[in-house]
Amino acid sequence: MTVALIAEGVERARAILMQCVTPRGFRASALREGYPQVWARDSAVTFLGAAVTGAPELLRAGRASLETLGAHQSPRGLIPLNINPETGRASSENAGALDANLWFILGHYTHYLLTRDAAFVRAHWAALDRALVWLEFQDMNECGLLEIPEAGNWMDLLAVRYNVLYDNVLYYAALLAHQELARVVAPALTAHRVTIDAAGVSERINLLMWVDRCWVAEHFAEHLEKLKAMRLEWYMLYHNIGTISSRPFYLPWVAFREYGDWCDALGNALAILVGIAGKHRAAHILRYLDDVGMAEPYPTKAIYPPIFPGESNWRDYYRSRNLNLPHQYHNGGIWPMIGGFHIAALVRQGWMTEAECLLDLCAQANRRGHAQDWEFNEWMHGETGRPMGYPQQAWSAAMFLYAEHAVRTRTLPLFDELLAAQPYHETETGELVYRQPGGGPG
Repeated sequence: MTVALIAEGVERARAILMQCVTPRGFRASALREGYPQVWARDSAVTFLGAAVTGAPELLRAGRASLETLGAHQSPRGLIPLNINPETGRASSENAGALDANLWFILGHYTHYLLTRDAAFVRAHWAALDRALVWLEFQDMNECGLLEIPEAGNWMDLLAVRYNVLYDNVLYYAALLAHQELARVVAPALTAHRVTIDAAGVSERINLLMWVDRCWVAEHFAEHLEKLKAMRLEWYMLYHNIGTISSRPFYLPWVAFREYGDWCDALGNALAILVGIAGKHRAAHILRYLDDVGMAEPYPTKAIYPPIFPGESNWRDYYRSRNLNLPHQYHNGGIWPMIGGFHIAALVRQGWMTEAECLLDLCAQANRRGHAQDWEFNEWMHGETGRPMGYPQQAWSAAMFLYAEHAVRTRTLPLFDELLAAQPYHETETGELVYRQPGGGPG
């Protein structure tokens, strides 16, 4: 690991975040031609990087982002996708995305862990609780997992849909965060009690989206009965048609008689960080990311393999603005932001040599630019590594700061606390034993 390069990267990343600060919170980009709004998902991810700096200006911006987003929550509980910090108005295009609510809850938990400001939690509890109620209503068939419309999350130009890994992993984390924040406001304020708790969400993700060889062995009938009991039996086709017997990663999405058969790097990294994967499955995931070169030439490609024209998951709208062609943008492009989560997942697993190597590569990626060094680009071409997105992205800088902190201290703010609250333990064989199998309220 190149110490001087990492140190310069930390200094430059902090400077980028400072340029993204506004009175209403973090802009997603320091440049007007990038993403100058306060985005729900970007600001929460940016808050993770801001948190490890301890800089008061950055912590205030994280708090302001939460206040701005909460002030524009809809009557039904939807958190807006983004807010213009100059006009204070919500975006009229892409007006809703499910992960905005998820990151809003996690952002509030991040703020509480940093400040222990119970008064702030109480002041915003109505918005927090309503955000969770809105999320639970996105489980339209009451199976315990959220159903996501096509391209209805951060991958807004990719055909992820229905039971999506990324959103449901964050849902598990948001349920734990809400649970811990509810302890802060109790007994003065009441908290919404979901029908299927965090243990149930984790169990369902592991049953439905991790395809093991037991599907073609003696455990098949037992597995099927569990899915039937959870209203998930109608997805069973993909386990019976012979095209898939095991995968070393969680499937990116599962819908009616169809599924995504590629690896979503961010969803899988988050599954490791929040503890859904456990050590056994985390090792399979991280080895696979390395085996197929998802961090080459830089960390980390959004998906592998990319989707090509003519394949069942190709959509003609991928050609919009020439963005989502193979090896580009969400379709296999490199995102330094994802690289930060990938590095953090390696630290979670204790694979420090690999984490240090990827941190060095992430610094090299962030240093590349079109006009100057250290542009902290949004994304890069998956094969050439050349910057192709907007420069001076807040979450690219923030997740570099977070990854550097993780490697240096071996701590993972937010994720350490979520792991401590997990509702199960892992056996020596990698089996996750849940506090209450079946996932009813605990």
